[in-house]
Amino acid sequence: MNFLILSRLPGIYSTRRLVEEIQTRGHRVLVEHPETFCPQESFDVLIPRLGQFRYEEALAHLRHLEKSQTAKHILNAPEAFHQARHKKLAGGILAAFPQPQTYPEPTCFPLVVKDCLSSQGEGVFLCRTPQELQSCLYKLQGRDLLFQEFISESQGRDIRAFVIGSRVSAAMERMSQDPEREFRSNLSLGGTARPTSLTPAEEALCLKAVQRLQLDYAGVDFIRSRRGPLLLEVNPCPGLEGIEKYTQGNIARDLILYAETL
Repeated sequence: MNFLILSRLPGIYSTRRLVEEIQTRGHRVLVEHPETFCPQESFDVLIPRLGQFRYEEALAHLRHLEKSQTAKHILNAPEAFHQARHKKLAGGILAAFPQPQTYPEPTCFPLVVKDCLSSQGEGVFLCRTPQELQSCLYKLQGRDLLFQEFISESQGRDIRAFVIGSRVSAAMERMSQDPEREFRSNLSLGGTARPTSLTPAEEALCLKAVQRLQLDYAGVDFIRSRRGPLLLEVNPCPGLEGIEKYTQGNIARDLILYAETL
């Protein structure tokens, strides 16, 4: 098979691991820039690794590649990718799923404010007072924002389930090292993690969310609350480093094995 990975940083862990597993499986792989690549051939599978930097430009180019039929399969296709990446769009599509309550206006405290296109915990703030909210809104002016209920019992903890196709490949519980000072549990912000098992209800929630968003694979983040599992977000471009490190799973291989079945 002929693989194409769109990535600005060929040496970054996730891209490097995908290349390793593609080559181990005996396939050909090309890594190209997500905005400037001009294809001279067709591919069996395209894997976009689009980050926050110049996201709109990279997404537009991905849509162009889809229209020009550069690849038979795109993991994940641009429309599904964007709908999942944009927190407000994803929340609307998943409105029937259990989630923290979303507010049209920031009037209840404490309150979680999210930049709809942020990643790795950046652009996510906990505001306990109107003064903190005012400071937050100043930092995020011009951004599309989401206002959500704060679930206090889960402060500093969440679950990341890595879904590939119709199964959960691995799951880990992420934890802030100081929940009182840092309510976000992202590993990129200094958090740690440990492998965890999902209940049947949690697994079903993750699989149905990915299916509803029409994704091939995703990192599904949810919290364990007194009301049961609540979805936080579905990441269409999840990193591999943390999930492989803490679960000792070969997630990159699982993704390539899935691609081989398409």
